[in-house]
Formats: sequence, C-alpha cells, structure tokens
Amino acid sequence: MNNQKEIVTLQKKQKNIKKEIQVVKKKLPTYVIAFLFFASISLYFLEERFYNFFGNSVKLVIIIILIASVIFLLFLIKLYINIKTKQKESKNIGSKLYKLMKLEVKNDNE
Repeated sequence: MNNQKEIVTLQKKQKNIKKEIQVVKKKLPTYVIAFLFFASISLYFLEERFYNFFGNSVKLVIIIILIASVIFLLFLIKLYINIKTKQKESKNIGSKLYKLMKLEVKNDNE
C-alpha cells in the first residue's frame, strides 16, 4: 500500500514537470517574436530621436542592439538549461517509477 502512494505521488510530480516543460516550450517562440517585433518597432518609431540625439552615430545604435541581443540570448540559454534540467528530473522520476513498479510485480509473484 505504501508503494502505491509513492507511485501515485511520483506520477503526479512527473506529470506536473512535463506540463511545465510543455508550457515553456510553447512560450519560447512567442518570446522570440515579441523581442524582434519590439526591436523593429522601437527602431522605426525612435529613428528620428536617435538621429537627433546621437547624430550620425550608427555605431552606438548597433552596439545597443547587440547588447540587447546578447541579453536576450542569455535569457534563451537560461530557459534551455531549465528545460534540460526538468527533463532530466522527469527521466529520473520515470526510472524510480519503473523500479517501484518492477518491485511491486516481483512481490506479487512471490
């Protein structure tokens, strides 16, 4: 009976982890599109202000875009690492479940 409770809790935990991974994977393209949209719209509407404020200093605008891109890339890497750790955790829970169920079958056969 104790194994049954442990199996059920591990299954619920694994299901929640898989659901979290799926939600993050669904939102990932939205983040990319939103970043590109925001960057292009801000450059389009703020082009005159950039020109008045910085003059013909295109290098500064390029540096700002590169810094924003690097920050966004780091954000994506962090998300990717989180997904991988959750997948490993889900896999570990799956192996624990397999061992528990295998033990339960052996005990029933004896």
